[in-house]
Amino acid sequence: MPFQRMLLPCLVLILISAIAAIGQQTTTTPAPPTAPSEQGLRPRFKERRKREVRPDRDLFKLERSLNITDEQRQQQRAIVKRHLEATKLQREQLFQMREKRLTDTLTDEDRARAKELRQQMRESMASIRTESRNVLTAEQRTCLEALREERKQRRQEMMLRRQELRRTRPASQ
Repeated sequence: MPFQRMLLPCLVLILISAIAAIGQQTTTTPAPPTAPSEQGLRPRFKERRKREVRPDRDLFKLERSLNITDEQRQQQRAIVKRHLEATKLQREQLFQMREKRLTDTLTDEDRARAKELRQQMRESMASIRTESRNVLTAEQRTCLEALREERKQRRQEMMLRRQELRRTRPASQ
């Protein structure tokens, strides 16, 4: 009974706090893009830019589920930092290629160079994964593999659901 008597006042207090927090939030309108590269973006790319990407949140979940030690975390950060410094020139060149593509000034040689740069970046990412994996203990590696399999399974299920939705959706949309 005491729990039931306290439930209503607690809910009212939570509701009032939520309303006060929402009332304090101010809405701001985003500034229009001023850079010429952003003005030339196609609508599809503009929408991608609006979405918030938070890989650090996923990384935190992964670290927590694998019980990463502080020493392992420092080693992994050093690996990533080293690779980021090593690939800085490639990333800058790829960004320049992207700018050229958006302004329709990309040549065939640029396309070939961009393909080569993307391959180098893939190799660097594979190296980061390998080195980071070697920092983990055997138990953490098996847990990581299990998590990857779960993620792969969820991704496959999602893909099947999307395909099913496409099949059941009317053609005239």
